[in-house]
Amino acid sequence: MDVKELLVKGLCSTPKYIDMSCRYDKQGSIYDDQCQDIEDFYHYKAEEAIMRCNAKDAALQLKTPLRLFDLGCGSTTKSQYLINELLANKVNVEYTPIDVSKDFLQHACETLKNIYGNRLKVDPIAGDFMNVIPQIGKYRGRKVLLWLSGLQCFPLDTQHQLLSKISESMEGDDSLLMTADITQDKAVIEKAYLDFDDSKPFAKLYTNGVHVANRELGGNIDLSQFILEGRHVEDKDVSRASYNQVWLRSLCNQSYYLEEVGKNVTFEEGEKLHLYSGNGISHKYTIPQLENALASVKLRVLKKWDNGNSVLLLSTRENEL
Repeated sequence: MDVKELLVKGLCSTPKYIDMSCRYDKQGSIYDDQCQDIEDFYHYKAEEAIMRCNAKDAALQLKTPLRLFDLGCGSTTKSQYLINELLANKVNVEYTPIDVSKDFLQHACETLKNIYGNRLKVDPIAGDFMNVIPQIGKYRGRKVLLWLSGLQCFPLDTQHQLLSKISESMEGDDSLLMTADITQDKAVIEKAYLDFDDSKPFAKLYTNGVHVANRELGGNIDLSQFILEGRHVEDKDVSRASYNQVWLRSLCNQSYYLEEVGKNVTFEEGEKLHLYSGNGISHKYTIPQLENALASVKLRVLKKWDNGNSVLLLSTRENEL
């Protein structure tokens, strides 16, 4: 399903929503990168630290040669810690950055070319994970799937689907190396994610999906007629996770015509436009919740590193041990 189809599906649903992935065009990816500079946004700093401090050890755990598939690569800044260690170990590594935004992916590849020159072979793939992961499975060499904080962005049911596809794409000595947010302090989470100051990149990132909808669907949804709100939901069930919910609440009765698809979308006063699909976004896990999620798709954790806020997990398929 492409962006336009996702947007139409969400805006015509009850309740109405804009899928989280729709906000990550080139501008959305820039906002996402800018969030790392927010003082209270602990997650980027914690994840950067977990990669910086443990990439050397993680690289030594991987069998080589290998092809590194970077799911949702973004700017590749944190991925470079692992790339640097692999190259320092004289590993023959091919790197495949994957991102939904073609423009942002092209920029990332240009940056990699400037840093590594001919030392790193880069073969990017643009597309959504549901379509890309089966392509990864067709690669017959040794694979390492690198997934930095990607799981937590999706609703719980989609998380299971994606982990299943990842597991099915793996064989032999293939590995999954992933990070996740394990912060449990509600006050810290709310301060980091639910500060809706319009001048800050988080508010701009959350609402960027509306700008994408206006552009892709020929709409004129007016953000000034909505207020941005949200909450954090704690869930300690081992089969689930805690998460955030963010929405736009309509300040009046209003209607917009989506010219590209010939549809009207109407909001009643007080109605919510969810800025996510499913149960929520920005999931926070306990270690048992992560181990359970991986075990449910036949993935076994071989090693883990954590710093209290972020965890790095190395996993492989159980039936290949």
